[in-house]
Amino acid sequence: MDQVEEVLSKVDIVELINERVPLKKAGRNFKANCPFHSEKTPSFVVSPERQIFKCFGCGQGGNAYKFLMDYEKMDFGEALRYLADRVGVKLKSYRPGPDEAKRRRLYEIHHLAAETYHFLLTKHQAGKQARKYLSDRGIKKETIEEFMLGYAPNKYEFISQFLVRKKDFSLEEAEASGLVFKNDRGSLTDRFRGRIMFPLTDNRGNIVGFSGRIITPQENTGKYINTPETVIYHKSQLLFGFTQAKEALRKTRQAVVVEGEFDMISPYQAGVKNIVAIKGSALTEEQIRLLGRYAEELVLALDADSAGDAAARRGIQLAVNEGLNVRVVSLGDKFKDPDEAARADPEFFKKQIKKAQSIFDFYITSALKRFDVATAWGKKKIADEVAPVLSGIEDEVLQSHYAQSLARKLEVDTQIIWEKIHQSGSKFVTQKDNQQAFRQEEKKNRRQVLADYLFALCFQENHHQELVDGSFKELVGNPGLARVIEALEEYLSDNKGQFDSREFVKKLPEELVALFNNFFVYPLPEKLVDPQAQNKEIAQIKKELELISFETARKKLSAQIRQAEEAGNEVRVEELSAQIDKIDQKIKQLY
Repeated sequence: MDQVEEVLSKVDIVELINERVPLKKAGRNFKANCPFHSEKTPSFVVSPERQIFKCFGCGQGGNAYKFLMDYEKMDFGEALRYLADRVGVKLKSYRPGPDEAKRRRLYEIHHLAAETYHFLLTKHQAGKQARKYLSDRGIKKETIEEFMLGYAPNKYEFISQFLVRKKDFSLEEAEASGLVFKNDRGSLTDRFRGRIMFPLTDNRGNIVGFSGRIITPQENTGKYINTPETVIYHKSQLLFGFTQAKEALRKTRQAVVVEGEFDMISPYQAGVKNIVAIKGSALTEEQIRLLGRYAEELVLALDADSAGDAAARRGIQLAVNEGLNVRVVSLGDKFKDPDEAARADPEFFKKQIKKAQSIFDFYITSALKRFDVATAWGKKKIADEVAPVLSGIEDEVLQSHYAQSLARKLEVDTQIIWEKIHQSGSKFVTQKDNQQAFRQEEKKNRRQVLADYLFALCFQENHHQELVDGSFKELVGNPGLARVIEALEEYLSDNKGQFDSREFVKKLPEELVALFNNFFVYPLPEKLVDPQAQNKEIAQIKKELELISFETARKKLSAQIRQAEEAGNEVRVEELSAQIDKIDQKIKQLY
């Protein structure tokens, strides 16, 4: 056994997944709503016996390594090291591939850069002005430490020389990090200069990039600049402050979402720990899925106009259709943003979070403020703006509630609002639109469904001998399943009827392993707990498979009879008719 297999053999996949996705017992297996696509009925199954997972909705499946790679966005080497540490296996001979090695080097670069920037801010004379700037904004030393804030000096080659000359990273690695770029002369130039540095982490806490804010005005540059897209930094996947907020999100099941670093840090410092920041006003699908693992409710504390723009609405619609309750915080005219509110009056900000309005009430209220509801034209403009939003609501009760609410506020017939909703139904992305992108399993005929059910029942409930003795090899109509039975016959013979799935799978050809694993995640009816009921079910499946087999044979004979009749071969017609009579007798016996 190599170390990859050794680690896997010691991992409990149920425990691993349950830490991230709450699982419920379902017979021999465990079930949950799939973390990889939107669904309301659980189709995500985990088998403790085979140590695998499978979603019957989107097709995702595999072992513990695959789960971490899909869920945590780890590459194989990261998943191996994580699980090895978890189960106490010291890796001896594993060598990362080129892609993994590149990612690890980039993580090292960012960690070193963050430590360096942090030192300059907190300990060095170069960070004096930046320290004063943060102090003037009410940011405490403890907060600076917790978020590892830093300062990039206003020099063109500070970090590039530090990485290349002092730490022996190559020019290519430095450039690949996004911290530096090639100027017109072809030499490396620091991207961040004279800026407060906010380390950006992925959902596992790895520093993957930075956001930098100027402390003195500079020409031809933005107030904030961010790391460009790199191998490890993907803006659409990140939430600033997620690492610090994770436990509070899990505890409260609520995520307060703001637009910038200071809008996150100031409320966090004031006691609002369940808070994260996005770049701009639009939530991405990846951010929604990440938040959905921890929270049931999103409270948006965005700029007054932000929640109403088209990009923000699409993100909000996705969040609602993911099953998240979305509400909006209003700061009124008192404060311009969460940063200011949290510094000046933290209790007011906390109260406003509690009083946050439903997103759909917000849309209606916002439109009513901007258009004159007393005029016919104003009513039209309000309906034109709100109807497309309501069209994206998948929950019928929720949609009906807001359709009636809008009709009452406009003093028009509800049917008119419904017509508007239906007319604008294609304008916004819905969960169903997204699900078209998911891989759907091929529709199976009745024989395939019965065969899958039979194998799942026999392997999950230890009816291996019945599978061998029941002449199923000829009945299942599937060469792969027939080969599994042949392998099972040989295995049971060699092991005196004893069966161990872990040992048996080692005897299977590699191309049959995935097929075999599926037997253990196939959902069985909860009623089949009694062995007698299971035997009865197996007998019924055999009867149905025999019936299908006979009917298939009968159709073939009927087609041959037509050919013989067309050829004028009466003898052949009689022979085939006699075979059909025998099949008909067998079908009658089954009934």
